[in-house]
Amino acid sequence: MNSELEDRFRDVVRDFTPALWRLGRGYEHDAEKRRDLHQDILVAVWRALPSFEGRSSLRTFVLRVAHNTACGYVARAKRFGVEQLHTIETIDHSSPETHLDVERLAELVRSLAPLDRQLILLHLEGLDPAEIADVTGLTKTNVTTKVHRIKALLAARFGME
Repeated sequence: MNSELEDRFRDVVRDFTPALWRLGRGYEHDAEKRRDLHQDILVAVWRALPSFEGRSSLRTFVLRVAHNTACGYVARAKRFGVEQLHTIETIDHSSPETHLDVERLAELVRSLAPLDRQLILLHLEGLDPAEIADVTGLTKTNVTTKVHRIKALLAARFGME
């Protein structure tokens, strides 16, 4: 095996595992299935690393691979009749909580259309509009507009308007 590739993969695992777990939470509610998705993402990153040419940051590259893998996971699950996305109706809106509930936000994010979910997850990971555009293939202006609209939608659904 290529020692340089192994070192780069170890760096990816060390530096990006928390972000990859958060990303997985945005695509899969069930903890066991989320672990499977995480493993699928790591395998996809391992396979893709030899093609990394440095035209974007390693972070952008890894998140692109991760999102593509997660989108494929959701598409396969739907094709086999398994609904992985939980709708907004499953959320307990009667909760008296006044602080941001991470699980509730995750439910709301999972209820979004796949592209919107991808955009907001990348935004929540701290990528700027240019980096998100690089991952998704959208224009920076389109990303900025869409993220603004998604945030407004989430705020409305979260009851923050």
